[in-house]
Amino acid sequence: MSKITFDSIHTQTKQKQLTEMMHQSARVCHEINNPNPELTHCSICQSTNISFHVEKFGFQLDKCIDCGQIFCNPMPSHEQLNSYYNGPMKTFENQFFADSFENRIPIFSHRIKIIHNYVKQGLLLDIGSAIGIFIEALQRSNTALSIHCCEPSGDACTRLKQRFPKIHLYNKWLQELSFKEKYHAITLWDTIEHIEDIDAFTQKIFSLLKPGGYWFFSTPNTNSFEWQIAGKDHVQLLPPGHINLFNPNSIDILMQRHGFEVVEMQTPNGTLDVSYIDKLTQSSNKYDKQLGGFLRTNLQDKNFKQKFAQLLSTTTTAGNVFVIARKPNNE
Repeated sequence: MSKITFDSIHTQTKQKQLTEMMHQSARVCHEINNPNPELTHCSICQSTNISFHVEKFGFQLDKCIDCGQIFCNPMPSHEQLNSYYNGPMKTFENQFFADSFENRIPIFSHRIKIIHNYVKQGLLLDIGSAIGIFIEALQRSNTALSIHCCEPSGDACTRLKQRFPKIHLYNKWLQELSFKEKYHAITLWDTIEHIEDIDAFTQKIFSLLKPGGYWFFSTPNTNSFEWQIAGKDHVQLLPPGHINLFNPNSIDILMQRHGFEVVEMQTPNGTLDVSYIDKLTQSSNKYDKQLGGFLRTNLQDKNFKQKFAQLLSTTTTAGNVFVIARKPNNE
């Protein structure tokens, strides 16, 4: 698998301007009335054991103590989200996707191999296609799948049509569409964290799949190494864009509640975590405590302990060195 680092997929322009653009977009959203009530329970596990987590860009994020889900509370309204996804922030995002287009292609290489292991041909619906990096990677793989795309951003759809003029494209939210087709596979890359009504969305996905069809998706993992170190400073705490943040436990609960069987969960691209945390720890020593806490907690897990021991051995950072030396042949 290709080495994927934080700087290779997040352009310097993005890193410098992201906070400013988020504040600008959030101000516009806050000018729109939000009638949604504050939730008293977790929408994933239904627990009432929730507490304030952090405020970002004027939006409150709460956390479920039982399943670990982090979510906007109250959720932004559909009008606020529509403004966000058709405003300057989305155009800015589409541009840094374009600027890092080739560097992002390898992210999908591993995923496409897995998809082809399960679904070699038939109809595939990609939801939240953005400017089509996954679509490009699929086409380069010589896939036999027929591809449909669903994307609410007008700017992204313009770019998609320019790059893929023959693509079957829906410029709407998934929930607004009535489909005649049933799909062999549905893909959703770093999009589920953007969805406000997660139950209705998951039900829609289930209804669109053929019996035996597969849903492939990715999303930030808030139980990951990088999240446990970065904590409330994590760069992906981005409401009203990211409003539902998952972990393997909350994903499993959601899938079971809606009738899905979880075939497998993976957390690839560990180089991305390491490069991001390297940037944070180089910038400040405030993360040293979290780093130590991560190791202390995870060393109680036998599998982690074994893999960590292997890592120490393969990087020659274990406490005992075994040396084999050779004297060269004299001429």
